[in-house]
Amino acid sequence: MVKSMSVQGIEGFEIEVEATTIRGQQQMISIIGLGDQAVKEAGERIQAALEFCGYEIPKEKVIISLAPGNRRKKGSHYDLAMTIALLQQTEQICVKKIESYAMIGELSLNGRIRPCNGILPMVTEAKNCGIKSVIAPYENWKEAESVTDIEVIGIRTLREAVQFLEGKKIPLKEGNMEYVQHDGTVQWGVDFSDVKGQSELIDAIVLGAAGGHNVLMIGEPGCGKTMIAERILSGKFYACSCHESMSVRVLSRKQMQMYRL
Repeated sequence: MVKSMSVQGIEGFEIEVEATTIRGQQQMISIIGLGDQAVKEAGERIQAALEFCGYEIPKEKVIISLAPGNRRKKGSHYDLAMTIALLQQTEQICVKKIESYAMIGELSLNGRIRPCNGILPMVTEAKNCGIKSVIAPYENWKEAESVTDIEVIGIRTLREAVQFLEGKKIPLKEGNMEYVQHDGTVQWGVDFSDVKGQSELIDAIVLGAAGGHNVLMIGEPGCGKTMIAERILSGKFYACSCHESMSVRVLSRKQMQMYRL
């Protein structure tokens, strides 16, 4: 059994992928488990990628199950997990402790692993499910690496994924993480506590800063406009926790995807 992940809204959930062959029936790949059209078309991508990479395509009927069978699955990012499950079932590869990995990624016809949407909630849920490592598309690696306490392996091709699972070395990734984690508080020399009164204005300033809105302050000289403005960036702000930061990123990614539609 091979594990993958799915996403519904902004929440991820675990998928168990199983593959088997049935002798004496017409050669085909049948995928069950309430998958959408992208899932149903995965059989063609899998066969083309196996052929290109030099693996054997089973001559019997292949059945691939995506469990739980009562939850709908959307997207093409199950391709990698289904392919590895099929290679394991047909004894073309031998992977020990395969259940400790979650595999995410769409296959191109030449075996390249394409990036996918929803990587953050899927990797986060994989960690919550006790999975030790996630194999993900290289283009999603930096984003997925921002989830702490779980190993993320960025791979470019099906061959790379097989090499890694069989214990062989794959090329190291270049560059540093583009996400920076913060804990605790940021301390500055001045603070909103220096301001006496103006509590409603301070609340408005905090809301405006949090939402990235413009703020116009109008008042008599000496009422505290400049004093408050100086503390917008130099006041005492509490950084998001790791969980809060991840939730914000997931919501931001989801909103960007909606705008693209």
